[in-house]
This record gives sequence, structure tokens and C-alpha cells, in this order.
Amino acid sequence: MGACTCTAPRTWKKSQSSQSELQFNVADESGAQLGQASISVVGPTMGADDNNSKTKTVGGVPTTSLRRNVIERMIRENGWVVNDYQKEIGGKKVYVVIAQSEGAGGRIQSRIFYFAEADGRIYSVATNAPTDSSEKLAAESEKVITSLVRSRQPQQAG
Repeated sequence: MGACTCTAPRTWKKSQSSQSELQFNVADESGAQLGQASISVVGPTMGADDNNSKTKTVGGVPTTSLRRNVIERMIRENGWVVNDYQKEIGGKKVYVVIAQSEGAGGRIQSRIFYFAEADGRIYSVATNAPTDSSEKLAAESEKVITSLVRSRQPQQAG
């Protein structure tokens, strides 16, 4: 499963990449560091979402499974999950997990994990920022999700 071929905003500067993940340092318009972000492919979709089902899914994958991935990561990084919910971004259902971890000097870092389906895959956009920068970074992440799901939707024949 290769890394995504999505486009990041110009304020996102690639820092590292691997077969499965692109990592970025994120700055605001003035160049001040906001935090870090990563974009990765979690895996293939498992089918269509069923809005009538009691089990919430993204691309047929139960959100409980996606949340478990975040919990395991937070355990490894001495972090904790604060909240999770589904919302619509770019016309698609997106699952969001809010977490926190302790950063340098004991400062609390805000961690936001977005999971969205596009082109038969489940993508994750994850951010890490001081709590005072988290809202700006979340807004930038939602732009990435919007461009990802829109660029991957099948085109309507006219």
C-alpha cells in the first residue's frame, strides 16, 4: 500500500516520507511553526457505508477499529484519547479522533486524527500541535481532507 498522491497546502513542508506515510512540518501564512502533520493510507475500504446500521463506519471499516488504532498509538506515546465523532467534510463522512499527549517541557500537545474514504482506500490525516495552534492546524487538515475526497470522486458523465 503506497503513500497517497494527495496535495498538501503550501504551508505544509515535507519533512520525511516512507512507503506508507508522508510527514510535514506545518507553518502559518507568516511562517511561524504550527505543528506537524502526516498523511497515510490506513488500508482498503471494506464496502459501502450503511447509514441504517447501528455500527458507524468509514468505507465499511467500523469506527471502533479506527479508534483502537489511535488508542494503541497513544499508549505507545503516553497519550490519551479525549473525544471522537463523525462529521461531513467535502461531502463525505469523516471520522475524527481527538487525543492529547505531553510534549517538550510538559506542554500538552493536541492530536487530531481524521479518517476518510477516497478511491477505495481509508486515508488518515493526523496532526500534532501545541493546544494554542490546534484549531488553525485542524482547519488546514480539513482542507487536505476536502481536496483528497473531491479529487478521488468519480467524475459524472455529462
